[in-house]
Amino acid sequence: AGFGGPGPARSPHADANLFVFNVPNSWGDADLGNSFASFGPIVSATVFKDKITGVPKGYGFVSYDNPASAQSAIASMNGFMVEGKRLKVEIKRPRGAGGSGIGFSPYGK
Repeated sequence: AGFGGPGPARSPHADANLFVFNVPNSWGDADLGNSFASFGPIVSATVFKDKITGVPKGYGFVSYDNPASAQSAIASMNGFMVEGKRLKVEIKRPRGAGGSGIGFSPYGK
């Protein structure tokens, strides 16, 4: 399976897109995709890199074609140790979505 490409493709199912933190710097798109491929069909796997230096930023996205595969990947891979790093895997939330509404206010109270 080919992974990567011009940008991360997203699953049509919002809850099938995963955010993966603490990705080893030695990993590329194929490494990330291959590590998550056993949980179901992957739409895309992308390790984010600095646009200037090309150095990995330590996180990436994996998108499955269905939410059940994403949940299976979270159950197995969240907390998994790879090259001395503990992966953190969670559903990618759309920007500005969810949250408690508690945050920094420049106006104080």
